[in-house]
Amino acid sequence: MRFWVCIFVLLFVHNQFSRADKIINNDSLYTEKYIRDIYISNPKRALQLLDEAETRKAFPLRLINELRSLSYRNMYMNKLAFMYARKSYLLDSISQREPKHMLKMTVYLAELSSIMSKYNESMHYALSGIMQAQKLKDREAEARLLFCIGENNWRLSLKDEAYNYFGRTIELLRGSKDMREMMLLSYYYGAEMGFLMTDSRIDEALALAYEREKLLKKLEKVPEVPEGYIDGQYSYLYAILAYISYLEKKYAQAEGYYQKYLAIKESHTPDGKMYSIPYLILSKQYETVIDNCKDFKELLRTQRDTLNAQYLTILNKEVQAYLGLNRYKEAAEIRETIIAITDSINSTDRKNAALELNAMYGASEKEEYIAQQAFQLRIKNISLAFMVCIVLLTLFILWRLWRFNKTIKYKNRMLAKLINEKLADKEKRDQQSEEYEQFAISSEIELEDRLLEKEQEEQCESSDEDDTEVASGEKAENRQIFKELNRIVVQDRLYLSPELSREDLAQIVHLNNARFARMIKECTGTNFNGYINELRIDYAIQLLKTHPHYTIRAIADEAGFNSAPILYSLFKKKTGMTPYEFKKAQESL
Repeated sequence: MRFWVCIFVLLFVHNQFSRADKIINNDSLYTEKYIRDIYISNPKRALQLLDEAETRKAFPLRLINELRSLSYRNMYMNKLAFMYARKSYLLDSISQREPKHMLKMTVYLAELSSIMSKYNESMHYALSGIMQAQKLKDREAEARLLFCIGENNWRLSLKDEAYNYFGRTIELLRGSKDMREMMLLSYYYGAEMGFLMTDSRIDEALALAYEREKLLKKLEKVPEVPEGYIDGQYSYLYAILAYISYLEKKYAQAEGYYQKYLAIKESHTPDGKMYSIPYLILSKQYETVIDNCKDFKELLRTQRDTLNAQYLTILNKEVQAYLGLNRYKEAAEIRETIIAITDSINSTDRKNAALELNAMYGASEKEEYIAQQAFQLRIKNISLAFMVCIVLLTLFILWRLWRFNKTIKYKNRMLAKLINEKLADKEKRDQQSEEYEQFAISSEIELEDRLLEKEQEEQCESSDEDDTEVASGEKAENRQIFKELNRIVVQDRLYLSPELSREDLAQIVHLNNARFARMIKECTGTNFNGYINELRIDYAIQLLKTHPHYTIRAIADEAGFNSAPILYSLFKKKTGMTPYEFKKAQESL
């Protein structure tokens, strides 16, 4: 009997340890380190683990959003990558506790904006980030931002400025013994080589290729370099050397480099296949070009991310290949796609409408003109009969419109004047309120002493009175908390972020959602959205006064509204006039 009892106890203990091991192993999946190790090789799995990590609060949300951004970027889902990088950046800007991580997010936002062809936005992040990087002495971040600015300039056809920034980047990193900086320098060598070849500066590209080869030989001796990295770098290098060798009519040497390129695993990935495109086009291997482009196109299409410079580059390569095969129909279709995407990226109207109209009716232009003249002759007599009536009616309408517009302009001027006076009074009241609160602090100390003496004299109080005092104490505390929160929100202009949420502000003051909502209601008389929108409207009014040349859409974006119609609606509700009417009225003051 004792034997069986011992066996049972041993089995029970073993089972408990096994379950504990499973729990430990499961918990280890939701760590930052584990997810950071797998997001490149298995981004979908990484995203699943990140969702669970957020539920478990396994590590800070700003890091979770950063890893989400990296995972989506690795999947070429750049819009989602930008969104989560922006969320992480916002959390950093609210807390102001991790300047290095905020700098990292600034780099991500600059690079992602550039990839999505939002060059102005990219330049904004890059220029502000460089100042942060220099302050924190972060050479890697500074180099990435400098090169990003160079890429933006190159794509905007500012070539001299672009190569100046490329040179500054390389000089900043050259000679470094840090592994990450050496790897980054290798990448920038390759990137600048690509730009140089596009601009037909072959000798400079070849010089960089040799520099990169020397750097890769140094990296081979560094044990910490990730497995497969060196092969990937050589893959691009061999593809470029094959291209340059072919340009120099060294065909055997070019084919040798191309075979070395094919022997590397990286050459069979969607990214790796793109490395060989210049050589394949030059050597007239057009069918292979089309096949290599197909995989990358399909990847971007599945991710619904085709409105970017990468996709346009692929399409242009396809056009070259189809033209080389004399397949003009396919080339023409792709060119139409390129035009459509370019128009979408630049938010421009379609061009050549007049030319298309002439092409459509050019053959019958003379007949159309004759028919038009005949029609005009038939209606001439009728038109004369109505002309006088139309002119008189038009003059009457114009007179009424003039009177109406004059009245509206006067009303709007008065409203604008009243708004300016209210804003001035508000600023004065806020200043007086601060002075009063400082005075009230000392008064409250004396009052508390008197109340303490009174409490010693009183022996009993009702429960209702106790509840009232607790509630009163909470309200007083809420007012103090809101005062500090409002200072942060106004000082750091957090309300300008469209992604700002109630949870973000609740985290700052360490309140749960219910009490946070009560605090906002008690201190502002409205809810969270009403409070934030009030600040945004005030900021929009200041922008309309200080920047009259801004469009209403630009005002809406700067003030943190998701769209111009929302600004119109809230502005009209508060002021009694539209932003455009206020803008015009302000000009006449």
